Amino acid sequence: MTNWHDSPLMPWPAFPVPKGVSQSATMMGGWELGIPKSSQNKDLAWELITIIEEPQIVTPWLELFVFLPTQKNIGSGPQSAYLNQTFPYYDEFISMIPIGRSRPSIPEYPQIADHIQQAIDDVQFGIKEPNQALDNAAAKSAKVLGW
Repeated sequence: MTNWHDSPLMPWPAFPVPKGVSQSATMMGGWELGIPKSSQNKDLAWELITIIEEPQIVTPWLELFVFLPTQKNIGSGPQSAYLNQTFPYYDEFISMIPIGRSRPSIPEYPQIADHIQQAIDDVQFGIKEPNQALDNAAAKSAKVLGW
């Protein structure tokens, strides 16, 4: 293995790195809306969510708070013209939507995210080499997961 993105065991999504035939992914962020099982007004809650997610409703909000859309129809539809003027490198970010994945829904994820961020910081500040930083993050994350 010559570098970390050659690893078949890479346990988390990362920014897309074209590498032959391997498929990469990026992390998508954003608000998640849901309806609790205990909700007494599930139909009204669903109606509100569908209204909020209409492109003509959510696009001005995305622009105001400088968030990228995670809906393909907003990223490439007529609303994208407004957002394209707001975000530097908008097209590059939007190109990642098809390969985006959500964060793992596990209680250990915040700790694992901290390990990954520490690895990135260690490399950026010249404290560790990339392989060493990622190996350390993987070992800490495996311990958190009980592996």
